[in-house]
Amino acid sequence: MMAFKTRQDMTSLLRQATYTQDWVKGFYTQAGIWWGEDSQAAGTHEDRVKTIARLGGPGARRILDLGAGPGRTAAALADRGYDVVAVELNPTDAAYARTLLKTPRRGAVTFLEADFYTVELAGPFDVVTCWQVFGIGSDADQRRLLRRIACEWLAADGAVILDVYHPAGPARDAGREWRLAPLAGVPGSVEMIERCHYDPVQGRWIDEWQPTAHPEHALAQTLRCYTAADLILLLEGTGLRLARVEIAGQTVDVHANRITPSARWFETDYSYLALLRRPE
Repeated sequence: MMAFKTRQDMTSLLRQATYTQDWVKGFYTQAGIWWGEDSQAAGTHEDRVKTIARLGGPGARRILDLGAGPGRTAAALADRGYDVVAVELNPTDAAYARTLLKTPRRGAVTFLEADFYTVELAGPFDVVTCWQVFGIGSDADQRRLLRRIACEWLAADGAVILDVYHPAGPARDAGREWRLAPLAGVPGSVEMIERCHYDPVQGRWIDEWQPTAHPEHALAQTLRCYTAADLILLLEGTGLRLARVEIAGQTVDVHANRITPSARWFETDYSYLALLRRPE
């Protein structure tokens, strides 16, 4: 597999003057080449299965996985007997997923190469998940997605599980860079420099990836960061409420109006887990 697509196929976020969605498909298509078919830490997919079992409830059966990447989490869920519909925009990860999901599993898997802002799906789903991709686009885009989940896809007693990026981590690491060796066994992987940027006006993390041999091919992704208080405001009018927040594995009562300073919560993780449900 080639290490780079042609420049005509990609839009560099950091070469744009404003935030648009033009970078999204090109970045993740190329990132799939650089990172291979599974860039997650060991145990990530099994941890997600356990999270769904814990927060989704014993009756959960049908799962919608939005931004499914190369399909590893969908496969792990199907192995446990869940029926999964997985949606992923970029063709690199979709190709990985199609190969992976040819293996028979206890549950059924339907994989769709599509945009989760526009895809048409037949609900309802007991659990809707969005791992590491919530925050792509504007606040209006997030609300549009949340309304689609609430109005079109989520079962009456269903659960929505999101990874939500918090500004503390990116703001702390803004200006830092890391040199990363090529990934073993990934044909398209190259030596990279990863840089962290934070936009304090727009509240966005910008994650830049620059091949050391070809700095002109640098690309970046950006995600909107929300504190739990921000997320509560974002949810207004979407048909969903914030039912639970877990930061670094600890449940936090964000509705208590309690002073809760903790420097350690975002020492390593950039995101927290949010559980959404319909209003009571």
